[in-house]
Amino acid sequence: MMKRVVLAAMASMAVPLAAHAAGEEFARALDQRYRAVEAAIEARDGARWYEEMYTADTVVTGEGTKEVLRGRAALLPVVMDIAKSTRSCAIKPDGARQASAGLGYSFATYRCSPADTSAADYEVRALFVWKKTRAGWRVVAESYTMGSM
Repeated sequence: MMKRVVLAAMASMAVPLAAHAAGEEFARALDQRYRAVEAAIEARDGARWYEEMYTADTVVTGEGTKEVLRGRAALLPVVMDIAKSTRSCAIKPDGARQASAGLGYSFATYRCSPADTSAADYEVRALFVWKKTRAGWRVVAESYTMGSM
C-alpha cells in the first residue's frame, strides 16, 4: 500500500515538473526568436526579421491598423518598412507566457530607436500567439498597441 502511495505522489509531481521543463524550453526558444529579431532590425533586414518571427499565414492587427494584415504578402512590406526606418529595438519579454505541445502565447515590449536620430524613441507592447513549426516556434497571430507592459 505504501509503495502505491509513493508511486502516486511521484507521478503527480512529474506533471508539474514536465510542465515546468516545457515552460523553460518555450522561454528559451522565445528568447532566441527575440534576439534574432533584434539583430535583424539592427541590420535593417526586414526579410530576415520576418523569417525569424512569422509563419507564411500570420495575422497581425493593432493600434492604428486600418485593416488586418494576413499572410506574408501583406505583412512583409510593413516589416521591411519598419526595419528600414528603425535603428534598433530591444525586446523585453513579460513573464506572462504559456505553451502546450504545439501552441503558446507571450507578451513582450519592443523598445525602439528610429533611424532618424531626431525622432523620439518609442515602445510597442505585443501579444503573440506562437505555433511550433519545423523551423521552431513562430508567431501565427499578433496584436499590438503603443506603450509598454
